Amino acid sequence: MKKGLLALSLLMTQIINAQNSSQQTNPSAETKDHISSFQEDIASPVIKADRLFDFSTRVEITPQSPGDKIYYMTIDANDVNKKKKFTTYKKPFSISRTTQVQAYAEKKREKSPIVTANFNRRPNYWEVTLLSKVDPQYTATGKFALIDGIRGDIDWKKGDWQGYLGQNFETIIDFQSPQQLTQISSTYLQDNKSLILMPKKVEYYASMNAKDFILLDTIENDIDPKDEKVQTKDFTTEILPTEARYLKVKAYYSGKIPGWHQKTGRETYIFVDEISVQ
Repeated sequence: MKKGLLALSLLMTQIINAQNSSQQTNPSAETKDHISSFQEDIASPVIKADRLFDFSTRVEITPQSPGDKIYYMTIDANDVNKKKKFTTYKKPFSISRTTQVQAYAEKKREKSPIVTANFNRRPNYWEVTLLSKVDPQYTATGKFALIDGIRGDIDWKKGDWQGYLGQNFETIIDFQSPQQLTQISSTYLQDNKSLILMPKKVEYYASMNAKDFILLDTIENDIDPKDEKVQTKDFTTEILPTEARYLKVKAYYSGKIPGWHQKTGRETYIFVDEISVQ
């Protein structure tokens, strides 16, 4: 009798071990679905072109995985009210107007998220001379980013802003020929947790020869440096019609972080983006 019970016990143990082994080597349907979904995720393609261009630029769309099929669509100012659809991407193409390009990748009927890129034709051919030293980390796309017609995003980490550390910001814009000015504006950003403060004030000067400048107006800052909200401000002025070939913009540094901040004594930034005139 004891031998029979022992044999039965050994048999039951073998059955249980076999079941456990089966569960370990054969994933459940839910696990299989999860693995399959993970494996089939498709990466969005990469769109490359000059963000700011003079007359035209070449657009190239590259898949991130071999074998992905790419579909794209272009939208410019003339297409706003037109119905557009995605077409197959075969080779690089050129654009000559400010254009938005959208694209996605597809493999085995699975689609990637749509990626969007904007490319701008220069709205003017002004020249920019920087009199301050831009921080190498925050150059945007270079000096023409200040007049390219593209306003910086509130998320400054996207790289749309120029940053100037521990100094005033000063630049001269050459319109190439005399222009009548009635409104001047420049835009700044504040994120005091990241040591970026509004300038104390902004001054605008006009000149015909780039040597003798006349002060047009001074705009004082009205945003509290203690305000922790990430925000932008347009320092805009309306002036009597003034003819000038050159415009000087000077924004005054706010100084080192004061005692109320946890980073007391650190230098602060001026973040500037778009300068415009009418």
